[in-house]
Amino acid sequence: MPIVRFALMASLLLATPAGARALRSSRPAPPRTASLGFAPGVVLVVQRDDLPLRLAEGEPVEAGEPSLGSALARLGIARARRVGRPAGKWAASILALESDRADFDPRAAADALRATGRFRAVCPNYRFHVFATLPNDTYLDNQWSIQDPGDVDVDLPEAWDLEKGGPATVIGIMDTGVDLGHPDLASKIWTNPGEVPGDHVDNDGNGFIDDLHGWDFGLGNADPNPAPVFDAYGIDEGFHGTFVAGIAAAATNNAEGIAGAGWNCRILPLKVTDDVGDITAEAIAAAFEYAADQHVKVLNMSFGGPGDPGVPEFFQALVDMADSAGVLCVAAAGNDGSDTPTYPAACDRVLAVAATDFNDQRADFSNWGAWVDVGAPGASMFSCLCRNYVIDDFSQIFYLYLFGWDGETPYMFGDGTSFAAPLASGVCGLVRNHFPAFSPEQTIARILSTGDSLAYNLPIGPKLNAYRAVSAPITAVGDAAAAPLAFARIAPNPFRASTVLRFTLPAAGPARLTIFDCAGRRVRALADGDLEAGPHAIPWDGASDAGAPLGSGIYFAQLESRGGILRQKLVRLR
Repeated sequence: MPIVRFALMASLLLATPAGARALRSSRPAPPRTASLGFAPGVVLVVQRDDLPLRLAEGEPVEAGEPSLGSALARLGIARARRVGRPAGKWAASILALESDRADFDPRAAADALRATGRFRAVCPNYRFHVFATLPNDTYLDNQWSIQDPGDVDVDLPEAWDLEKGGPATVIGIMDTGVDLGHPDLASKIWTNPGEVPGDHVDNDGNGFIDDLHGWDFGLGNADPNPAPVFDAYGIDEGFHGTFVAGIAAAATNNAEGIAGAGWNCRILPLKVTDDVGDITAEAIAAAFEYAADQHVKVLNMSFGGPGDPGVPEFFQALVDMADSAGVLCVAAAGNDGSDTPTYPAACDRVLAVAATDFNDQRADFSNWGAWVDVGAPGASMFSCLCRNYVIDDFSQIFYLYLFGWDGETPYMFGDGTSFAAPLASGVCGLVRNHFPAFSPEQTIARILSTGDSLAYNLPIGPKLNAYRAVSAPITAVGDAAAAPLAFARIAPNPFRASTVLRFTLPAAGPARLTIFDCAGRRVRALADGDLEAGPHAIPWDGASDAGAPLGSGIYFAQLESRGGILRQKLVRLR
């Protein structure tokens, strides 16, 4: 087979001084034992059954005992109001006692009322917060994709409350290599349990000697550490794989560096660059096979190329192999700002990831189109710089002035769908750990059905939402096992007037074909009943169940049968 070379979706030249946020050290997260804040002028009481305080509509609060009435007057409590439904079962049980005095101290008042022994509970009107897990990593503030005051992040802290991944969930990083000794990655690198380190023997019989921490498929050795890779401008982009790995699953809550989306997930380095920096089809094929043999849960590919003859079929065959082994493939959509499909992102059963910026818009460099599945932050991303070899002076200057590198620590900024993809891969790791029975297709459907529906200027799918991906009820995905149920083709897609949905049922029986909008609302039932086995073609005119034409946007066709549930994306243009 002839060697096919694919250029990395280099993000280096995209990171400009205007695009990168200033490097800063993270503020320490407030300790969980810190005192709660509270609303001024209010104390809440939960009354006992004898109701020591009575409240008539429009009247001042009345104390059943003179001593309690004196306490209220002394504290400056002038009125009360019911908490909850006025006519509810517990209407008189919970009251908010209010004061207009400037010197009113809710904590002191609560202590005084609690000391009377007349209430089940008394407390200020505290302000609580959701248990959004904020790790203590030094540069967390640089990671706007995790936590941003403008809420353009992907809700990872909320997701981490429910799921932090696990060491059995392995994310393969097919790239330029991963710095195995990086302080934020060393503890996260996958270790081959069947290999004895350094004995020069293929202990597990998989054809790779001493593949303790992955493999270098470009050079054919057991060292997947990165080496210099120079682009056309002479800038070293060998850090690319290390940067990607950091976003996906850097050590989190280790009081150092950054937080990885996958928290407890492991990283499997799959180096595919050769000694001149090329990524060949041969190296890619070998790395795919290795990932499938190791049954990694997620395979991140932040590289690609156009659909030259043979390329789509080549990648599709590899994706099919990986998918059959339970590997979820995630790929960057590309940085050309066009709708031309790139591969492997445009393959079936690959989660194609576009980039959004910190204005919650499609990043101007990001590719787009009906073949793109989901958008995720990819501009001004902060992650790991490899430090296993000395970087040349020329590249260091670029890192310093264009990528926010401080000249010392192994971290800097970068832009690109290359870095949106590993964020999605990390979240996919959380989903696969949270729902271990999910197939790769079900995981992709979960990511799409729980994403945020935003009005981008060009179609890139919903925006990644980590919290909803692990918390939303399982309705659109289902828990049925994967089956030989398949959408054959939906064309045209995108469409204006109408399109035809073609699918194949492996057996006769009840089946349902439904159209949902991006918010998960059913808009059209196209089929619901017993269908024959074999191919089917059902047209859709872009209208709702009521016959009203639907607007432009992204929709999902959901096919359900005894064999399982499949979803396919459609784009309506008007």
